[in-house]
Amino acid sequence: MSSSVTYGAAFADVYDEWYGTSDDLEAIVELLSESHPRRVLELGVGTGRIALALARRLAAMEQPTTGAVHVAGIDESPEMLARLHAKDAQRRISSHLGDMAREQPPGPFDLVFASYNTLFNLASSPLQAECLANAAARLTATGRVVIDACVIDPQAPTTGATSERRGPWKLQTNSTYEPASGNIRGVTVSTHDDGRIVRRPFHITYQSPEAIDASCHRAGLRLVSRYSSWQKAPFDDSSSRHVSVYDNVR
Repeated sequence: MSSSVTYGAAFADVYDEWYGTSDDLEAIVELLSESHPRRVLELGVGTGRIALALARRLAAMEQPTTGAVHVAGIDESPEMLARLHAKDAQRRISSHLGDMAREQPPGPFDLVFASYNTLFNLASSPLQAECLANAAARLTATGRVVIDACVIDPQAPTTGATSERRGPWKLQTNSTYEPASGNIRGVTVSTHDDGRIVRRPFHITYQSPEAIDASCHRAGLRLVSRYSSWQKAPFDDSSSRHVSVYDNVR
């Protein structure tokens, strides 16, 4: 498997198995639904783990005066979307195959969000800024954008290696980080108990919270809340993640 393989192609077959039971899911849905959005777009919807849970929550909150719920998702990976379709028997999610930076569905949306470093899957900071600008342009007047991403210490090492176990898989991950460009490249080698060995390459481009704030500001978005987790833990200089909520001020 070459380094040009997309994240979706590399991880679709195990994504739900490895990440589908995250303890964060209830907190994610709670935070995303607190503004009672009726039309939602998830950037990088993947297998629909979050979108499906959010659609169910919003449908349960639906009132005759608020209108029907519409949850859309865009992803560049046909492999990921095939998994979503297989789970979404009731067709709660309107899925779109395409580039989440430049091919977002037209909206308008009350909420656009990207979770778990999804914004960083775009290969450059200008492309990430374009994605945020296009998301802002699709918001209703009171709409919000929510971004969930990691925070890397400026003094972080430029190479890393981890080993862990996820169910019947043993994972060995090696990565390199280029602080000047933000490029993080690596490969996870997963070994199954039955002897299968799969190489799963990945590449993301990191930006600091301040850099994301600047792109959002240029797009007409204003930071209103920042937490270090979906559970709304306070954000400070020691935080390793941020969940940032932006209002539309265009």
